[in-house]
Amino acid sequence: MSLDLLRRGLKISHLRLLAELAGHSRLTDAAQVLGITQPAASRLIAEIERITGAEIYFRSGRGIELTDVGRKLAERCVRILQEFADAGRDIEQHQAGQSGHVSIGSVTGPAIEYVLPALRQIRIHSPEISISVEVGPSNSLAMMLEDGRLDFSISRVPVDEDPALFEEKPLLREPAVMIARIGHPLTRHETPLAADAFLPYDWVLPPVGAPIRQTVEQALRDAGLSLPGRVLTTSSFLFTLATIQQTNAVAPVARSVANSFANRPDGAPGSIAVLESRLPLSVETYSFLTRKGQVLTPVAQVVAQEVLRVITGHASLG
Repeated sequence: MSLDLLRRGLKISHLRLLAELAGHSRLTDAAQVLGITQPAASRLIAEIERITGAEIYFRSGRGIELTDVGRKLAERCVRILQEFADAGRDIEQHQAGQSGHVSIGSVTGPAIEYVLPALRQIRIHSPEISISVEVGPSNSLAMMLEDGRLDFSISRVPVDEDPALFEEKPLLREPAVMIARIGHPLTRHETPLAADAFLPYDWVLPPVGAPIRQTVEQALRDAGLSLPGRVLTTSSFLFTLATIQQTNAVAPVARSVANSFANRPDGAPGSIAVLESRLPLSVETYSFLTRKGQVLTPVAQVVAQEVLRVITGHASLG
């Protein structure tokens, strides 16, 4: 028979304290955030331990550390309280008539190819919806999604994250290409370039473990080639672009991103060159991600449906 924590007296005040302890190493800091005294926080901890029949924390040189039971319980409390917050937003948005704020996360390629066109349509049909977009690597987006700072993301579950924390709807693979500055020596060669043509140059790559870096390294191994000898590592696409434009370095990026910067809307050349090559680059499938058990608010559903409509339309054309 499972332990019924509610029947045994677990309250919202207990959940709030445990959620704060997930991010604080001192009981006094967690108490201060909640606006209670340290003795009151200690009493709540004692009640939690009585209700659960387990130790929640132990003292260490850094203050306090949650036990395995305490950590697992705290993580659940964070998610439960986030659902309460989402429920409040749900009510507000129903009362306001489909207005409200939505926070989206996306890796770079889908952000430009799908999220941006979807937002254009939403601004036309639902101008009362405010939207923020966080573009970054999947590991950063996953943490933001877990913390409730994002409603959903178009990204991947990081290899070091528990997939059970997310609801995942696989979408599309992300083709990638090599890019360089306009006038780069490689732009004067006949295309497609040989896979080893890039090795004499500096490379700009995301951190080790990033999907596009893994893709490039595996493609070079499959071609029987060594890995790049000179690599500048950065997670910033803006810094990558600036480096490419000002040096002879080369970099792999999503094809949709490369095309956006290689061609202006009027058809004129852009600020970078796409280097077609025999190096096959296709990053692993990205997904539509939400927190496990999360119910999107009505306004988030409106935005999510439009983003997915654009992605599905592109897939059917392909």
